[in-house]
Amino acid sequence: MRIAVIGTGHVGLVTCATLANYGHEVRGTDADTAKINLLEQGRTPFREPGLEELVERELSEGRLSFSTDLDSVMADAEVAFICVGTPPKADGEANLLAVESSGRDVARHATRDIVVVEKSTVPVGTAGWLQRTLSRERRDLRFQVVSNPEFLREGKAVQDALEPDRILIGADSPEAFETMRGVYRPWTDKGSLLIETDIATAELAKHACNAFLALKISYINAIAQVAEQSNADVVAIADVMGADPRIGRAFLNAGLGYGGSCFPKDLVAFDRLAAKLGVELPLLREIAHINEQAVEATVHKVREALWNLDDKRIALLGLAFKPETDDVRFSPAIALARVLLSNGAVVVGYDPWAGENAKAELPGLELASDPYAAATSAHCLILCTEWDEFRTIDLDRLRDVMAYPLVVDGRNLFDPTDMRRAGFTYYPTGRPAVVPDPADSMPVPGA
Repeated sequence: MRIAVIGTGHVGLVTCATLANYGHEVRGTDADTAKINLLEQGRTPFREPGLEELVERELSEGRLSFSTDLDSVMADAEVAFICVGTPPKADGEANLLAVESSGRDVARHATRDIVVVEKSTVPVGTAGWLQRTLSRERRDLRFQVVSNPEFLREGKAVQDALEPDRILIGADSPEAFETMRGVYRPWTDKGSLLIETDIATAELAKHACNAFLALKISYINAIAQVAEQSNADVVAIADVMGADPRIGRAFLNAGLGYGGSCFPKDLVAFDRLAAKLGVELPLLREIAHINEQAVEATVHKVREALWNLDDKRIALLGLAFKPETDDVRFSPAIALARVLLSNGAVVVGYDPWAGENAKAELPGLELASDPYAAATSAHCLILCTEWDEFRTIDLDRLRDVMAYPLVVDGRNLFDPTDMRRAGFTYYPTGRPAVVPDPADSMPVPGA
């Protein structure tokens, strides 16, 4: 099928590449000319494992192209995916101007009757407004709006798009459903689950899913605070909970909290939407509040360990909001760094991919070239993002370059026994603190 994709951010570009991978002719466009120029060269404007290779391959195969010329993008397109951003307004409500503008562009440049797909995360009811916008712009064509929310995890987006656990389609006509079945037939032929609903259900389901995942994260972080005060182990508690199939273990890792472009803004947008519909959901506000407390709790640990933060050198390992991405939007590490800097600390960070983005977000942050450079002369080290390379870090070398052997683990990445043996004072999250026994570092008689 001939498919147009409006917007080439995280969702749009992954959509472009994976649709082309399964044989569709895909043309992507974006208002950012520099981004399109980069994509035409087979380079991606952000880091996502496997994405640049997929884009480069599909460009060379001729199934994928990019352009700012909407006439060429929309020529003979049977389906148009709208994948633009929905950033929060000042009051937290989703800003849908880009969605409206994209709808107008699709209508003005379409050359045939077309199915228009909401891929962006939007409040319930957006499809109706989009349908009216399309019809007002062009009365000579038939536009059918479909809701097809994405369920992509940054860092695993290509995998999630190629092998989704479910595909959700909300439509209000048999023709629209049939078109979308055609789009996703390569997926369903391989066994992917296709769920078909009305449009409002599909729109609402996306917000409901994100809110529930955020709830699980905040819930286990609240339990972590109780565990720390009662000398219990939140990791073991999460394992017990996760063994119950009604609960599941996923998203029950206590730490610095969630971040990224989805959970924070979608949670607030969902709350504002519910309020407009006359429904009070204080639970959503409490989820966000507990998430903020996770950063505050980490700052408290550092302050308790160091007394004054002024002129203390604090190293942060990991700056992206999660591993395998360079995205620092709403990153807990950036929120933590901002608080530490405001309290007079010198903050130096290291991240395999996100350093420059973090520096742009927070100019006062110093960047290091590797974990050991970040830790050199540091009075405290905080593990913020659980990159795999940190799992195999040389603890002895790390301890030797630090001013104080003090580690606060915001992701429970390290093993407490290893930290004790290496001579660290170690503060995990929701687990008992480790204060090394001086005897651990004494030479063994006769050795």
